[in-house]
Order: sequence, then structure tokens, then C-alpha cells
Amino acid sequence: MKLYNLLDNTQSTMLEGEADFLLAASVTFTCKIEHITQAGIPGKIPLTPTLDAEFLSTGKVFSLEDIAETASGIPTPGLLTRAVHLLSPFSYIGILDLGLEVKPQECELYDFDIKASASIADFDSFDAKSVFDKGRAFGRTYRLRGDYLILAESTPAGTTTAEASIKALGFKTDTLFASSFKNPPLQIKKATIQASLAKLNSSMSSFEKLGHTSDNMLMFVAGFTLEASRRFRVVLGGGTQMAAALLIADTIAQKQQIHFDYRNIYLATTSWIAKDGSSNISKLLNQLSFRVKAQYSDFSYKDAQVSVLKLYDEGEAKEGVGAGAALAFGASKNLTQKEITDKVQELMGIS
Repeated sequence: MKLYNLLDNTQSTMLEGEADFLLAASVTFTCKIEHITQAGIPGKIPLTPTLDAEFLSTGKVFSLEDIAETASGIPTPGLLTRAVHLLSPFSYIGILDLGLEVKPQECELYDFDIKASASIADFDSFDAKSVFDKGRAFGRTYRLRGDYLILAESTPAGTTTAEASIKALGFKTDTLFASSFKNPPLQIKKATIQASLAKLNSSMSSFEKLGHTSDNMLMFVAGFTLEASRRFRVVLGGGTQMAAALLIADTIAQKQQIHFDYRNIYLATTSWIAKDGSSNISKLLNQLSFRVKAQYSDFSYKDAQVSVLKLYDEGEAKEGVGAGAALAFGASKNLTQKEITDKVQELMGIS
């Protein structure tokens, strides 16, 4: 596998050394809006981050009979992350409970006393500043075991809340955000975002606006990244949601004069996001006040025996559970596309 710079497509390299892996697992009830996401089992979408946390940690799920997959049978991108871990283990795996309906079992779980956030289409809001501050506090105290940290996410419907958040802060968002669908439900997402923005007024602070448009994962990751970057290198594992978390962090840091070290901030995603014709993560990242070190791997499922995996190459699912960052880590350990694909199929029970 090869790695490429996300902003200019030149060949790149991943950080050397061992990596801790933290999964920011969160539920926004935006995911309950019908047809807005396919990140999980229809009717049980809020269970997806719980299942992802269990599978990433153990290779099994305990809160359901099988791993999360879409209505068309596409399995979680967490398969890639687990496969890389089995081939070249992370130095540590931890799960951040940022508002889960069901607590995952058999995990190293961090509980921050955060409840699932309301749908951004509803009138209710959440205390975005409190969650941001909890992220900052954890960033000051987290004990790194390896040489750097991969921070990933599992938040169904998170691309919709991410777009609403960034639009509320005044950034350009049109056609920039990805979706778990090959053909995104643009009208549903647009109506949801418009409903969230309709609640805002010019007298609101940034945190008040984000309380109506954002989610717990975005706010916690934004706060954590600012503080952790002063202590060690952080690789945000994800696509346009993680780009949004960076834009939120950058905006708040400038307004509140919070010092952070952008030189320690990285982003790693999949080629499915980098080459997605329905979104543009590069244009999102180019709105930052600093140039982030962002990359993607050229991993593909073209050699997979399982036809459903090849749907990733056709634009379905794309990213999640830090798949892109895990692949970049695997590339740094000289893992091959075939080794990872074979391990994914083994995890699916196909040898």
C-alpha cells in the first residue's frame, strides 16, 4: 500500500512507531431521521457505535447477534481497523463513551457522563461548551502508551451534524461533506440542516449555535485535540466529520486564544473519501487557519472474494471507526493490501 498527501496527492509517509487507538463513540438522535444514514442496521442505528466499540476491542459483538451492517449488507469499516490491529497491534485500544444508548461490553471504556445528543432538527439543544471542556480536560490528562495517538469516531448521521455545525460557524459547506450512501439523501440532509439553522440568531455565541447544530463527538474531539496537541502527536482517523471537528477547534481556539500545536495534528482517511465525487474534504481542510498534515492510503477491495466488500470501491460506506488511519498505520508496518483483505474476510468467517 502507498500513502498520499490528501491536499496535493504527492506520495507520503505515516508516522513511525507505535500508536494508541481511541474510538469516540457517540449517538446523535439525528440518526433516527428516516433514510438519513445507512451506518448500521435499519431501526437500530443508535446501536452502531456500541457494536463498533465491541468489535474493535474484541473481534466479537455482545449487544447483538452480529456486527453492524447496512440494509444492503455492507459491513462496518471497523473490520479494516480490527484486521490491521490483529496483523500489527495498536499499543492500546480505548473507547470513549460520548453519549451511547447502550454501554458496550468487554471494552476499556471511559465514561464522561455525557448523554446522547438530540436530533438537530428538534428544538432541544445540548451543552456544547461542557462537552468541549470535557474533551480539553481529557486531552490534558490522557496517558499515551505508544508514540502517538489515533483518535477515531463512530457517530451515525455525523456528517449531517458536521455540515450543520460548520455552516453555523460561517464556513463554506455546499457539496463538501460525505455520506455513507453512494447516492447521498441530499434533500433529507438539507431539510435537517435547515431546521437546525432556523433555530439560530445573531446574538448567540459559537457554543450556543453548536449546541443546536453539532454533536458530542465533534465537540469533545475538538477540545481534546487542542489540548493533546500540546503534549503529543494526534492523528484524527476519519473523513469530513474529523475535518469539521478541526474547523470547530480552530474557530474556538482563535476566539478564546487557546494555544495549541498544529504541528502535532494529522488527519488520515481512506481513498474512498479522498476520491469521493460527492464531497471534497480537501476544500474543507483548506479553510483551516493552518495547513494540516492529511493523507490517505490507496487500499482497495478489488481483490476481495466477498462481493459486498467491493461496494466500498463503488462509493458505499467509505470511512468510519478510523479505517483510514488504521490503513495508514498498517502501511507504516509494511502490511499489504492482500494481507489486510484476507484478514477482513477471515473476520467475516470466509477463509
